[in-house]
Amino acid sequence: MNLIIFLACIAGIGLVDAQLISFSQFSNAVTKNGGPTPSQEQYNNFNNFARIRGRISTVQEAAMALAQILHESDRLRAKREYACAQTQCPNSYRDSRCDKPGQYYYGRGYIQLTWCYNYGPASQAIFRDDRLLRNPDQVATNDQIAWQTTFWFWSDRVHDKPGVQQGKFGATTRWINGNECRDPNNQTAKNRFKMYGIVRQAFGLQGSGDPSGCKL
Repeated sequence: MNLIIFLACIAGIGLVDAQLISFSQFSNAVTKNGGPTPSQEQYNNFNNFARIRGRISTVQEAAMALAQILHESDRLRAKREYACAQTQCPNSYRDSRCDKPGQYYYGRGYIQLTWCYNYGPASQAIFRDDRLLRNPDQVATNDQIAWQTTFWFWSDRVHDKPGVQQGKFGATTRWINGNECRDPNNQTAKNRFKMYGIVRQAFGLQGSGDPSGCKL
């Protein structure tokens, strides 16, 4: 990692690095999966933070990540958990060990971050402080932060897991929502893989990809 990228990581800011994919490829991956046309800001943040935060360096891993992100965020439409968007779910995701007064830690971001014990480590990794514990709604209101927490999760919980670097898409599902992997006929897991095939095509990758790695 060069000095400029390192300083960008510490500061928590965006940086246009070498492109993993083009805007056209990103847009096609979203829209052909039924989502709205993404903004240039969303593309820039995906491309930048996939590398800086997610440690993603291949188009194949970028495709796996985007397919999971599209599923988790309703095709980039949702940066707040729908069930909590109005009420903030004040009685859910409570943990007295790290909750801050008046703050609620329901799902936010493109791979929705939940619980104070995830907001805290994400905040420390990105900003070296607890600002996301003190104001978790930044994950929903600031697109850069939404992508940074998403790729923090990918780097911390998915990137190094068995099978992921070998292109086994099911392994990414296992580490995002392992409950779907208990039933080999789970339709949600199948839908994730179907979305991945569409992303692969948009990214110029050959074939539908490897579905293995999900089985528990």
